[in-house]
Amino acid sequence: MGDSLKELLEAETEAEAIVTDGELERDKIIQQALDDALDMEKQFKARLPEMHQSFTDKARQRAAQTIAEMKLRYDERNKKLRKLADKHEKEALQQAVALILDSYRADS
Repeated sequence: MGDSLKELLEAETEAEAIVTDGELERDKIIQQALDDALDMEKQFKARLPEMHQSFTDKARQRAAQTIAEMKLRYDERNKKLRKLADKHEKEALQQAVALILDSYRADS
């Protein structure tokens, strides 16, 4: 019976050692995960200015493109309006000349 008790005590001691080793390993894994997360957070924060600059550059490009498109549409509309104004100016001059001539003929 003494040997059985001795074996049980040795088994318990070994089990406690295994549990202690497991806890230490778990703590190392947790610490490594925390360290990795901290490193990733530092890398992310370090890249923030680069990401912000990239976003700003893209926004400026889109704004420049929108401005160019609006200017093109404005120029096209301006040309159409100018043609229309020229056409109406010619018609108005023709009508004014016709009225003057009619008035002159009526007075003669």
